[in-house]
Amino acid sequence: MSKTLVVGGNGYIGSHLKKKFSEFIYIGRKDFDLNDKNQILNFFDKINIDTCIILSAVISYDKFVDFDSEPFTTNLHGLNNLLSVLDNRTKVIYFSSMTVYDENSISPVKEDSKLLPLHSYGLSKVYAEQLVKFYSFKYLIIRIPGIYGGDRTSGLIYNTIKKMKENKSIEIDTTNLGYWETMHIDDMIDMFSELIINYNYANKSNTFNICYGEKTDIIETINFIKHTLKSNSKIDVNKEYRNFYLSNHNILKYVSQPVKYYERLQSYIKENV
Repeated sequence: MSKTLVVGGNGYIGSHLKKKFSEFIYIGRKDFDLNDKNQILNFFDKINIDTCIILSAVISYDKFVDFDSEPFTTNLHGLNNLLSVLDNRTKVIYFSSMTVYDENSISPVKEDSKLLPLHSYGLSKVYAEQLVKFYSFKYLIIRIPGIYGGDRTSGLIYNTIKKMKENKSIEIDTTNLGYWETMHIDDMIDMFSELIINYNYANKSNTFNICYGEKTDIIETINFIKHTLKSNSKIDVNKEYRNFYLSNHNILKYVSQPVKYYERLQSYIKENV
């Protein structure tokens, strides 16, 4: 790819993407505030780009919708500031989320499935996707599941492994869990990297799920971690969570099939023992 800018490039995903594409330009909040259009204009006065990868986002699982506060302030208002400044010949790659989908969608969930988010973050992503389309860029919209691994030291999988190594009891209330981590950062980055190398923007834009294409279950995952670690932890799971999984049929036209979910999880557990 030619000159590529990664907005939000100093965060979790950006720091791992940098290992694959060190030649990209990675910027964060210190470079400009998405909610200050003048700062964005000043930045782009000094740079010309061909592709803009947008990772910046604020996460909130609040059920209450307030368009004057986060996540809408950054995810919509800030995004609109950025898109309005970009040259219309710029290719846009926007990172969205599986949280845009209806939890009652038929599994596996395809890109054309019904969009009905559970909370404010997912709703902000639904609107953000429409903004990208509104500006008529050549675009890719990337919908990802929860991600674990690398330098992340939080989340259900990381915390479960940490406790089970010490044989501590595991109590998980899934009532307000939202979405948990079902893909390793390395596999997500590998698939994304292949996609942007192989995809041809000449005739179309598209939306892709990046995922394993496998059904995952929170109780099976926790028991798998326990078995792999040979842990004596007691497990108490209040399972009101409905598992569903994403289809990767669309993206497999451009990328290789990733490793299996439990194969990657097993290697991650062993790395952290």
